[in-house]
Amino acid sequence: MPASVRLLVGGLVVAALSSWLAVRPTVAAPSSDRAQLERLQGFTTVVVNHLDDAMGSEQLPTADGGGIEAGMLVTVTLDGVEIFDRPVAPLQQGRVVDTTIAAECLSSCPAVLYDAFGRSWLEAAVESTSFAVEIPVRVLLAAHRDLPAATFLQVAYAVAETRPVQPPQLALLVSNTRGSLRALTFFLVPPRGLQLRQGSAALGLTIKVSPGQYHVTATDPRYARDHQVAALGSLGALAREIKKRYPSKETVILVPGEGVTVRELVDVAAAVQDSFPRVVLSAGQELRTP
Repeated sequence: MPASVRLLVGGLVVAALSSWLAVRPTVAAPSSDRAQLERLQGFTTVVVNHLDDAMGSEQLPTADGGGIEAGMLVTVTLDGVEIFDRPVAPLQQGRVVDTTIAAECLSSCPAVLYDAFGRSWLEAAVESTSFAVEIPVRVLLAAHRDLPAATFLQVAYAVAETRPVQPPQLALLVSNTRGSLRALTFFLVPPRGLQLRQGSAALGLTIKVSPGQYHVTATDPRYARDHQVAALGSLGALAREIKKRYPSKETVILVPGEGVTVRELVDVAAAVQDSFPRVVLSAGQELRTP
């Protein structure tokens, strides 16, 4: 059944239909269309119901973020990856079972993920032609808080690299301290790294995250020295000090190491987000200076 007309499956309303409606042009609509548009008001409820069924919303990492907007929904539990309500790849303790690398994936992501998202975007492109609307521009990723951060990045890069024309907008679903579902927007370092231009004013603030350890560096030659921090409170204080020296900078790059979970990665983002709200994730890609 086409994703755009998929009916309720185990209590999950048609997420794909909601995303199609979200990008539909705003025009005067007959009553039947208005009734469909009203479904968008319940998109967050749709997502919550799905997450409760898949792993429990309480298993999301805790942080603050923006409102939920409709888009492609990707759920990553410790047992598998789903696109909307369709399982596409099994996981074993949060790790990809078949680690064969896709030759086309510039970030060296597993073929099982690259192929699954490639098919999903192709289906969306075919349907968008039929309905004369754009394919979804946004991807919502719901990841179990204990998921290895490395797996999360494999999924994020696979979904970003396979979207036609340009990468999608990415948001990680989180639960704030009041228990509300929120969307934490993030970006990815290009799959082959990033070459900074000659004379670039980029700070390149980077935090390499290990379990309980945070190594803070920057590409700006004026950045005095690297810092090794062992507590989130100290990391937040260091971020505030750096912000005083670079008040116009807003970007921080997070690079998770071995053993880091999604929860730990989000905790780092939350610790520095008041000073550096623009979060960029990296699977180890380099920032190269001239």
